[in-house]
Amino acid sequence: MDQICENYKIYKGHIQPPLFDMIPLQNWVPDELHMMLRITDVLWRLVLDEIRSRNTWEDKARNVIIEEMERIGIKFHFWFEVGSTNWQFTSLMGQDKLTVLQHFDLNKLFSCSRAAQIQNLWDNFYLLHKAVKDSKTDVVQFSNDARKWLHQFLDSSFYQASDITPYMHVLVYHIPKMMHIHRQFGLAAFSYSAVEKKNHQQVSHFFRKTTKDGDGGKGRKSAIIDILEYENRTLYFNNCNEIDLVPKPKRLCI
Repeated sequence: MDQICENYKIYKGHIQPPLFDMIPLQNWVPDELHMMLRITDVLWRLVLDEIRSRNTWEDKARNVIIEEMERIGIKFHFWFEVGSTNWQFTSLMGQDKLTVLQHFDLNKLFSCSRAAQIQNLWDNFYLLHKAVKDSKTDVVQFSNDARKWLHQFLDSSFYQASDITPYMHVLVYHIPKMMHIHRQFGLAAFSYSAVEKKNHQQVSHFFRKTTKDGDGGKGRKSAIIDILEYENRTLYFNNCNEIDLVPKPKRLCI
């Protein structure tokens, strides 16, 4: 980190000085949850882009996708973006993305050979995802498998270098090193899944599954402030007995 602070261009890929130069590099641990989410987003988007590029993006193809999603237990819809002719589709949750990787039948959208190619790419990424979460994973073997997966991704029959995302770079070139440094705990110990679950529960309970602030103009409170105040009140009354001191309302019969 000291070398990067003195001259951040000493390493390829650095275009700005580090924002948090007080944190040692070994303390920057990638989150395996978001890595999985973002890479599966790309894999699914590339499948849809390929269908569009082959001029097979008509009602039949979309209906096939919806029916296949329903078969594997996932709610999925397409709709037109307001004011344009672009199709939008349901954003999948974390577990739904893994279900698609494992159980979506690509043969219903592609030829048998092409479906097998894509499925193999998906399967190999799923194995890498499982290996990241396993503290007993051999780091050298994982590093080799990750590089093989990247080469497979960039194969002439697949995708281009412009399709590679930062999380893919992290998977191949940084995750193995982090697995070695933190092999005592495993990267799963640094997962943000618990934080994400807590956030989802708060949003679902307080806003009924929407993160919108609602109406109220300039004087309205921020959604996150409402959540924090609600949680603070809940924690306070769960840990204090003052609620018992509040007199109960009296009933008057007239």
